[in-house]
Order: sequence, then C-alpha cells, then structure tokens
Amino acid sequence: MTRQHISATSAEEADKLLNDVVEELLHLACQQGGPGILVTRTGPGQFSVELSDNVPYGLTFEAIA
Repeated sequence: MTRQHISATSAEEADKLLNDVVEELLHLACQQGGPGILVTRTGPGQFSVELSDNVPYGLTFEAIA
C-alpha cells in the first residue's frame, strides 16, 4: 500500500500537510477503486497517512499508535 510520513512543528502546519497528503491519496484510491485512507498519529507532530484495505473505500479513519 501507499504510505507517506508527515512531520510538522505546529497544528496549522500539520493540518495543511495532512490535507494535502489525504487529497493526493484520494486520487490514488479512486484509481485503485478499493482502499480507504488511514491517518495514524505516531508521535508529537508525526503522522503516517496510507491507503488501507482495512478502511472502506471513500472513508478516512484516524488512529493513534
């Protein structure tokens, strides 16, 4: 699956970066026609965003590692 890692120093930066990556992965999910998007907070200001077969198509789930 496709995965991207994000590192941000402020809430505003995290919000912008997460929105940009989710938008990018939405296009890939549409092409693949199956996976949803999983956003996982891995630490302070650290996130992993990935296409996941465990998330229904068209949905975005959030998790904390």
